[in-house]
Amino acid sequence: MDSYFRAAAAQLVERGRFLTAKIPRDLPRDYDTLAQTCRKRINAQLDHLQSIADDPLLREPRYQPERVRLFKRIVAELDIIETIGIAALDRAKPDDHRLNELLERIAREIRYPLETPIVTTLSQQYFHIYPELNLLCVPLTEGRFLLHLPDLYHELGHPLLSAQNDPLLEPFQSQFLSAISDALAYVSNEKSKEDRRRGPRQIAYLLQIWEVAWVKYWMTEFFCDLFAAYTLGPAFAWSHFHLAAKRGIDPFHVPISRSTSHPADDARMRAILHALVASKFTDQATKIRRCWEDYLSQIDARPEPEYHRCYPGDLISAISERAKEGVNGMQVRISSGDTADPVHTLLNEAWTRFWASPDTYVGWERHAVDQLFDCRQQTPAIHDS
Repeated sequence: MDSYFRAAAAQLVERGRFLTAKIPRDLPRDYDTLAQTCRKRINAQLDHLQSIADDPLLREPRYQPERVRLFKRIVAELDIIETIGIAALDRAKPDDHRLNELLERIAREIRYPLETPIVTTLSQQYFHIYPELNLLCVPLTEGRFLLHLPDLYHELGHPLLSAQNDPLLEPFQSQFLSAISDALAYVSNEKSKEDRRRGPRQIAYLLQIWEVAWVKYWMTEFFCDLFAAYTLGPAFAWSHFHLAAKRGIDPFHVPISRSTSHPADDARMRAILHALVASKFTDQATKIRRCWEDYLSQIDARPEPEYHRCYPGDLISAISERAKEGVNGMQVRISSGDTADPVHTLLNEAWTRFWASPDTYVGWERHAVDQLFDCRQQTPAIHDS
């Protein structure tokens, strides 16, 4: 086994060196941070590999399982760097550059308190972000259309929750932790009720699943939704409607056997609409709610009894209010009826046009996309705090 490890380790070092060489040297400066991050992470893994190879204790037969485990972890880390980070750098194209410029404009408009992520059009999983690489992935053609671009604002919320030791982010992160405490308190109270009732064991099992989901997944998605709703306004609610109608499953889905990575679409919409009303987009929120209810009726979607217990209205409202306090605390720009920033205005106008003139929308959108990427309007600079 030692002979295998020495040969495999040497080959893995060569792979790491090759990956470093694959990083282009002629990309725009926007990509410098991603390139530097990839280099650092490759070097860190190769150093770790060398330490495993040099450790005499790990050469002993009894420690071979640990040695294999550590080796596999290094391989997995290099796989992520290669298939995500290096691939984004090696295959960067004009469409990526355009979206990077757009995201930078969005960041300036809302006074985003972190370094703007890099965008790549290599996604095969809709919009998602890798905070550890500061890399935001979108599907290949999304930069040619407007209706899903509001989801960029949602993805910008994730690094705000994962970044560490940054005082500017503490208001948002503190409210996030308080919201988790609210959810845990609610579930704990429901567990106590079941204990007193001596209800079915299945209910206790469901509550345990929901508790895990709230902590590990759902609260993060709610806070990112709400960051987008507060900074972009109605366009994000429409974008959520659009995504649910195109790709969503049961909008009232409640997990019964294992945690789900995202909350039910209806629960998310309720939180988003609460945020719009709180931002004084009352008329728009009413219209969106009516369209959402019509959609639910058309697909004959109805909540099971467990749905409202899983996503109680008071908790959803409290989460929306806590997110508002957190967003305000970071001093980012909150969307309002008076907001006139170019990207904000165009993304909201797209949805107004979509509903007002569905037969001519596609032609309008084609020209609007050119306007979005080609105009040279200046957006506000990010202020130092």
